[in-house]
Amino acid sequence: MNSDLNFNSQFSDYFRSFILEKRGLGYKYTAEAASLRLFDQYICESGYMGAEISKALFENWTNRRPYEREKTCENRTNILSQFCKFVVRMGGRAYIPPVAQRLRRDISYRPYIFTNEELSRFLECAKHMTGSLERKTVFYMLFSLLICTGLRVGEAMRLRWTDIDWSNNPMMVSVIGAKFDKDRAIPLADSLSQQLKQYREEMSLLFPGCEYLFPSKHNMPYSHNQVYFTFRRILWDAGISYGGRGKGPRVHDFRHTFSVKSLRKMVYNQEDIMAVVPLLSQYLGHKNIYATQHYLQFTADMFPYVTETVENALGGIIPGMEEYDEETH
Repeated sequence: MNSDLNFNSQFSDYFRSFILEKRGLGYKYTAEAASLRLFDQYICESGYMGAEISKALFENWTNRRPYEREKTCENRTNILSQFCKFVVRMGGRAYIPPVAQRLRRDISYRPYIFTNEELSRFLECAKHMTGSLERKTVFYMLFSLLICTGLRVGEAMRLRWTDIDWSNNPMMVSVIGAKFDKDRAIPLADSLSQQLKQYREEMSLLFPGCEYLFPSKHNMPYSHNQVYFTFRRILWDAGISYGGRGKGPRVHDFRHTFSVKSLRKMVYNQEDIMAVVPLLSQYLGHKNIYATQHYLQFTADMFPYVTETVENALGGIIPGMEEYDEETH
């Protein structure tokens, strides 16, 4: 874990002490350490020789870069801000930016919730899409899994055959390397388990010896761009309108649809809402329960009965739609 503590700038001792303190508090602090190593490299390459982290150095590193997402810039700024506070706490000198409100984003996009009829049309078109037999077989199973489990695309694309417990009933899929380190095991419905077993037999002939569930012709997983391109093409074939950039629907909306409909089913089955919301959060691999609560808001217009039932059980748990951030979902 501590093999990534090699720093070369004049602040190297601070970097190492800061990361060790974080890890001593229980944080993995791996991605953050990588960000600080890049900052350390930037200091060395820029020729900066100052004994303090100046405002100019801070801002040159944290300024938003061309084509960079706002959140990426925001994360880099937050990591460096925390480090600067540590330097000052240790008696050093560093610029600490004023506390700023996170920029409000355009909230005109709300996750697209597919109807059951749209999902059926989509899968039917996926089954008969143009292209090779290998491509059709892989993408039909991939989209079936995303729709029926709510997995993130990246989580599904990393799956290996060894991540599935074929003998367990229900069949279990281990999600390894998940976002926010939320590794988990999820159960599969009987119908999906049978479909996956048949898929395994087909893939043993199409891709013998391949370790990944959803390989391309090179025996490696498809890229996100390839998945998105195929998704858009099938949307068109299924007659599902695409609203344009920022309006969707997107592949990630399969996850939103699964979540909202799972919650709706639980409520209509009169299950204990106090229990099912944390379970749904754990199943989805959310960072915390607050991310799951946003799905309650998505149901407000579609299923008023669900909203009323949840509010009666949990009080004011349904958040207002102030900001939608896919990073937490």
